[in-house]
Parts: sequence; structure tokens; C-alpha cells
Amino acid sequence: MNKNLYRIVFNKARGMLMVVADIARSGRAGSSRSSGIGHTHSQLIGKVSALSFSLWLAMGAVQTAQATIVADAGAPKNQQPTVINSANGTPQVNIQTPSAAGVSRNNYTQFDVESKGAILNNSHKNVQTNIGGMVAGNPWLAKGEAKVILNEVSSRDPSKLNGMIEVAGKKAQVVIANPSGITCSGCGFINANRATLTTGQPQMKDGALTGFNVERGEVVVEGAGMDTSGADYTDIIARSVKVNAGLWAKDLKVTTGRNKVDAAHETIEKGSDDPATRPQLAVDVASLGGMYAGKIRMVGTENGVGVRNAGALGAQAGSVTISADGRIENSGTLRAGDSASLQTAGEVNNSGVMTAANNVRVSAASFTGSQQSVLAAGVKSDGKLADAGDLEISTRGQLSAHGQTLAGGNLSASGQGVDVSGSQTQGKRVLLDGGAEGVSTASAKVNASELTVRTGKMLNNNGGTLGAETISVSAHDLSNQKGNIVQHGNSTLAVDLPGALNNQQGQIGAANGVQLKAGTLDNNAGQIVAVAGNTRLEAGSVNNQQGLISASAGDGEIASQQAVNNAKGRIEAAKTQRISAASLDNQQGVIVADGATLALNGGALDNRDGALLSQGSLNLESGALNNQRGFLASEGDFSLSAGAIDNTDGQIGGNRTLTAG
Repeated sequence: MNKNLYRIVFNKARGMLMVVADIARSGRAGSSRSSGIGHTHSQLIGKVSALSFSLWLAMGAVQTAQATIVADAGAPKNQQPTVINSANGTPQVNIQTPSAAGVSRNNYTQFDVESKGAILNNSHKNVQTNIGGMVAGNPWLAKGEAKVILNEVSSRDPSKLNGMIEVAGKKAQVVIANPSGITCSGCGFINANRATLTTGQPQMKDGALTGFNVERGEVVVEGAGMDTSGADYTDIIARSVKVNAGLWAKDLKVTTGRNKVDAAHETIEKGSDDPATRPQLAVDVASLGGMYAGKIRMVGTENGVGVRNAGALGAQAGSVTISADGRIENSGTLRAGDSASLQTAGEVNNSGVMTAANNVRVSAASFTGSQQSVLAAGVKSDGKLADAGDLEISTRGQLSAHGQTLAGGNLSASGQGVDVSGSQTQGKRVLLDGGAEGVSTASAKVNASELTVRTGKMLNNNGGTLGAETISVSAHDLSNQKGNIVQHGNSTLAVDLPGALNNQQGQIGAANGVQLKAGTLDNNAGQIVAVAGNTRLEAGSVNNQQGLISASAGDGEIASQQAVNNAKGRIEAAKTQRISAASLDNQQGVIVADGATLALNGGALDNRDGALLSQGSLNLESGALNNQRGFLASEGDFSLSAGAIDNTDGQIGGNRTLTAG
């Protein structure tokens, strides 16, 4: 084998001499190796040293293999790679001698890769490659192969990478840096342990690559996409990134903005803002685009510049991390095999699907989830919820989540106003914290083992359903019109409000007891039911018109500083029912208990067409009593103390002692 040497072959198709590796054939079929020079259009073969070869290149006596990759003749000699053809015509770059730090620095005025690909020769010996066949050894590597192959492009045009780039020989990190941008369609890397595409200016110190300084430039993935899944790590570092096709990797990191990024892609120093050249989006994944990797991390640092995903972001076994200064918008799918984290100084808008096998954390100025959206933690591969996986949404402003908001573990949604109206919200321990603003669960279905709602204003559950083993509500007002609040556990459902509780046509119930305290309580056509425990209602006024207040197996108590209105309503207790109020309107109403005590503090009792019944004793204290067509009766002793009594067509009686005062 012609180790470290080259042959000069006449290319009949091009009508010129070309330098190829020693193993290449000439344009004549069946030709064999020979020395000497024939006539014009005949095979020209010569054995040349690396020095002679370089001199011929400098004099222009030899045509390079491909015009798509052009070394920068103005660069220092030790940064000028040699570009030739491999045996099968694939462009081959003999990279320059690496520094003591293992960095081979190569400068170009053009670095484009066609669909057939290109080879970066990192072998001093002849070596077999996947796309170029046998490749002759690289004479520049006599002192050893490179750890990092740095390819710097000085051009006004973006680099077009339309094929695979293979490292021949020893595996190395490949860096392609073009401040004018990089477009990838069918690109990828073979035998690279790390692949880096950047529009930053490489930073060097003592022969080592220390980082990249990004001022401009965009990386675009389109057409046939990008496949770097053969590399352990993939880095994209640019001012902005567009993904209009599939991108496959193992560990993908994307950093955008005007930044200084270290070589390990761990430290990011944000640069000065430039509004005049600011892109609309830091990362834009179109509907036909997608990022598929074991792990995905995206960081956008530019002020007000966000991330949009209309395609797919999928980390099969790892996490998805997105950090941006601007809006994060997802109308596609985001799936993490581990955890997902979204952090932004702006808004997060989700009209698509965002799920993770473990935890999901969202931190933003505000959050909006549409009715079609899904945001879920603890999702198994079959799409069902696991028993673990926490979901945390934290905003400095409004939080609105109207779709499916689910957690196999705990769920926390906190902001200055939380609106989950129309949603399906589910978790083990669910916290809805509206801060100083309100919380809305209107027309929503919220299910939990433990449900806690905190707000400085109103909890609006109109038409909604809140169901949990334990429910804790801290609010100023509660509106449950046509809603359902049901506690399934053994503890008492206790709600204490300084303002109004509106349960018109709603249901508030507990498997045990119900204890409600409010400024006013409106249960018009509503139901308040304690199945196994007691009911205790305390309010400035109580309206139970056409409503039901029931202690099915316990005691009932209503304490009101003002009136209690039970017109056409029903108040019942399996044991004792106590009512203390300024007055009671029981027109066409029913009050029934095993024992009853009614104290109206001198106020009136209107029992027209009503019924007040006790299976045991009955004690009534009131001012004026109107019992027209009414029924006041007790199976036991009956004590009545009232002012003026109108009992026209009414009945007042007890089976034992009737005492009237």
C-alpha cells in the first residue's frame, strides 16, 4: 500500500489532472498501477510526498477533488487541511496536525457536503471507512490523531450539509463552525463521539478549544433531516435554530442567543442584547419537524425571544429541559422518558401534548393550556397514569389550564389567579393556589386524594365537580352554582369563608360531616348533605328555598344572625336539629328531626303551609307565629313560646306534653 502517498490521475470526464488516494483507479477500465507519464489523455500516476503534494496544490498544478469543501488559503499553513477524493470519489479532508491539546484546527472558505458525504481523515494509517471505502493515511498525523476536529468556515454563505460526515480512524469530536449559518438536510456524523454545529466563533487558548462566541447565524434542519444518533453528544449553538425535519440524537443540547458558551456546553454567559437583529424565535420546530433523542436540553437567552414547537420533541429515556427568555409555545407533542422542565421569563402556551414518565415542572410569567391540551406527569408507555410523577406549574401571573392536567403523583398549580375551568385535573395531592386572585374550577372535573384550594378572592366552581378524600378550601367567597363538592373520606368537610357561599342548584356533601361558615349562605335549590356525620351551618343569613340541608345520620345545626329562609325547602336530621336565627320563613317548607330546638330570639316564625316535625321533643321560641295551614307536631314533649299566634287551619300538637308560654 502506498502509505501516506497520493497518485495523480487524469479525469477524462473533467479533462484535468486530479489527486486521489493511492488505491484509486484511473479513468481507464482495468488499468493497473504503473509509473511514468504517457501521452495526453492517458493515465498519469506518480508517487509524491506530502511536501511535494502541498507544493503542487499551492502552485495550482493540481485540481482538488471537490469544490464543495475548500481550504482557506489565507489561513496559517498549520490550519489549512488538504482536500482530495477518496477511492470511490467521496470528498476526503486530511485534517491538520493537532495541537498538544489534541485539537486539529482546519480553516475553510467553503464547507458544503453533498449527499454522498465527506470524510475527515483522522488516521495516520490506511483505514477502511463506511462511505469512502479504503482511505490512505493522513500524513499530517505523524505525531498522533486528533481528539477534536475543528472546522472553521469563513464565508458569507451558510454551510450546506446534505450528507454524512465520517471520521476515518480514531473517533473524535467534530465541530463545524460557520458564523453565517449552517443548513442540514440529510446530514449526520459517523464515528464521532461528539458532534457540534455552531454559528459561534471558536475560542482557543494554548491550543485547546475553550468555547464559542455567538453573535449571529442560524442553524436550519430541513428536508432529509439530521441524524447524529451515532454520537454520544450533539450540540447546536447558534443565534437561532429552525427544525423543519427530523433530528435524531442521543444527548441533544441546543443553546441560542448572543452568548459565550464553553466547549463542554455547560456554562453560558449571556451577551449584550441587539434588538435590531433579534430573531423572532430562538428555536422553531415546525409541524413537519421533530427532535428525537435520549435527552434534550434547550436554552434560549435572548430577551423576549421564545421557543415554538409545532412538531415533536421526544426524549425516549431521558429528560426534556427548555429554558427561554421569551414565550414557550407548544402546539405539537413533547414527551420525556424521564422528566420535563420548562422555564421562561415569558408565557408558556400549550395547545398540544406535553407528558413525562416522571415529573413535569413549568415555571413562567403566565401559563395557558387550551381545552385540547394535555399536560401530564407520570405517564406510562401505554398512555396510562402511573402511581408517581409530580406536576408543578408555577407562574408569577395568571395560570389557565383548560385541558387535561394530570399527575400520577402530586399536582400543584400556583399563580396570581388560577383558572382550570373546563379541565380534567387529577392527582394524589392537588393544590390550586390563586394567590391574591381567584381560582376557577367552573365546569371542571377535579379529582384527588387530598384537594387544597387557596385564594384571596373567590373559588368559582359553577358547574364543576370537586371530589377528594379530603377537601380544604381557603377563600373569601365560594360559588358552587350547579356544581358538586364531594368529600369521600372520613373527616368533616369544613369550609370557612368571610364572604358569600353560593350553592344555588349545587351540591355540597361529605361521607362524614359538613361544617360551613360564611358571611351569607345561599342554598336555593341546592343540597348540603352529611351522610354519616353532622351538619353545622353558620352564616349571617341562610337561604334554603327549595333546597335540602340534611344530616342523614347525625345532628343538624343552623346558626344565623339574620333570617333563615326555608320556603319550599327541607331541613332534616336523623338526630337533633337546632336552628337559631333572627327569624324563620318555613312557608311550604319541611323541618324534620328526631329532636328539634328552634330559637328565633324574638323573631317571627312563618310556617304557612309548612311542617315542623319531631320524632322526639320539640322546643320552639319565637315572636309572632303564623301557622296558617301549617303543621307543628312532636312525638314527644312539645314546648312552645311565642308571641301572637295565627293557627288558622293549622295544627299544633304533641303526643305527650304540650307547654305553651
